[in-house]
Amino acid sequence: MPARAYDAIVVGASFAGLAVARQLRGEVLLLDRNEVGALQTSACGTPLWVAEALGVAGSVLQVHDHLTLDLAGRSVRYDLSAVPFCTFDHRAFCRGLLGQTRARFLRTGVLGLQDGAVTTEAGRFTAPVVVDCSGWRAALVGSGAPARGRGYSFGLESRTATTGEGLGFFIDRGVIPQGLGWVFPVGDATLIGLGSYVGRSRLRGALGRYLARDGTPPGPYHGTYFPNRPRAATRGRVFAVGDAAGQCLPLTAEGIRPALYFGSECGRLLQQVLDGRRTLESALGAYRRLVDRHAGAYRALAAMEWLTARAPMAILGAVAALAQRRSVRRRWWPRYGCFGQAGALAAPIPA
Repeated sequence: MPARAYDAIVVGASFAGLAVARQLRGEVLLLDRNEVGALQTSACGTPLWVAEALGVAGSVLQVHDHLTLDLAGRSVRYDLSAVPFCTFDHRAFCRGLLGQTRARFLRTGVLGLQDGAVTTEAGRFTAPVVVDCSGWRAALVGSGAPARGRGYSFGLESRTATTGEGLGFFIDRGVIPQGLGWVFPVGDATLIGLGSYVGRSRLRGALGRYLARDGTPPGPYHGTYFPNRPRAATRGRVFAVGDAAGQCLPLTAEGIRPALYFGSECGRLLQQVLDGRRTLESALGAYRRLVDRHAGAYRALAAMEWLTARAPMAILGAVAALAQRRSVRRRWWPRYGCFGQAGALAAPIPA
């Protein structure tokens, strides 16, 4: 059976894929093995301005103006009011973005790229523009199985029937060596999780014991791998966005905002290709240069992740206290919290 042709094919219908598709018009095919918004693998936290800029503020469950970092009993509180964060409903956020696209969504497993065609369980499809947003598995650009300690982290969290205010992180090597934990209130519940910087995936027992400390019954679990180092932004004529390109931020493991930012920028470049205003080769180069411009920030966060995983707790406590000072916080927090704000998040390409 001949392959069906489209103007663009986007593999993966989570944050990165939706951000790309949102910028494209024409015959666009959006592929994913799951329904849009059905599979949550994230704590779903992002700066409030992101949800507002994307037009999905209705998905916000709770707004947070402070963050508490607990270092084995020592707590440091950070004021986030200059750039508040929010936690949001995963399904509502994703479905809201899907509603802003013109793409045809097809639920099917993607098998790979063969003879220039995207091969799926539902058939073969071709397009001059192809984007891999399929997550750490990188269905088209390929990466192989994750290896512990080799560029992959792993996170596992549980939805608990507790409530609270403010975001929380904790570093307790008796609970999670070479990693950290988080406490993210989401309105009438709280997501509590553990993340291993070296890719340890058997975290359910440790998370259960941590919850038992406070007598918190665990709820449903979900987790996933995610690359903690950048990977190639393109392979051949295929663009990679989000976890397929290793764009999750090291240290904080924040992957939603980079996926949305790079996806939006990639989509803008690709629409120029479809409009005939730019060649595919030019777009590939421009996207690689865009990603490369942020390499320094990724290296800095990777160095801080290494320090967090290995430094004595006394040193971590001193660094955390220094970062809390107003004169210091005014330098780093807006820069981190506003990453991507100058990008193309504000509105989809008009019809």
